[in-house]
Amino acid sequence: MHRLPSLFRPLLLAGIVAVPTALWAADVQIQVLDRSGKPLPEAVVLLDTQQPGPRPAPQLEQTITQQQMRFQPQVSVVSPGARVVFTNLDKWNHHVRGGLSGPGGVYLDPTQGFSFKLSARREGQPLATATQQLSQPGPYLLGCHLHGSMRGHVYVSDTPWAAVSDDKGQVVLAGVPDGPARVRVWHVDQLVDGAPQAVQVGGAGGPVKLATSIEARARKPLAEERPPGY
Repeated sequence: MHRLPSLFRPLLLAGIVAVPTALWAADVQIQVLDRSGKPLPEAVVLLDTQQPGPRPAPQLEQTITQQQMRFQPQVSVVSPGARVVFTNLDKWNHHVRGGLSGPGGVYLDPTQGFSFKLSARREGQPLATATQQLSQPGPYLLGCHLHGSMRGHVYVSDTPWAAVSDDKGQVVLAGVPDGPARVRVWHVDQLVDGAPQAVQVGGAGGPVKLATSIEARARKPLAEERPPGY
């Protein structure tokens, strides 16, 4: 791994370690940090490469639950054409509203997207579920008409190498062909789209760390009681 020339001024922070798994590929470890240098969880990391070689299988199934007044997982990554199954585990009714979103966490077109109701969990009855297929790449904002504080996100990736960062801001993208590549980062709290970062996959080297302008907002505590009005 070679350090990037000083002319690169990316908006994201990534530490990259390439561990060879074959002559043609490597596992790429990436760390994303916020503007203060702390690990940034729930960031979507996407890697693009034009190098030949096998690609990971597409992620075509994802389950998202509504539980304790949250979408869980809060952020998911799927491939174009994926089926996303929504399930309500709370003891009160929810809606699911979804559509493509832009920087700042707003719907690009409030008149487009999908919306449906999921009934409350009832003892001895099947859980309320609904399935939505997502085809257009980009971030989808999820909300609930009944509870405005509930928000989640599904990112439909246009590259097979994509993952959500863990609590340490880290992801590992497996089997990336050796050679030049680009890394992009998306986060719900970013105000503008960050510029892609050029990287070199393969070879030896330590982590590369670069500053980001993303400042994550504090998350709402889990709801343990029935919401007011129910």
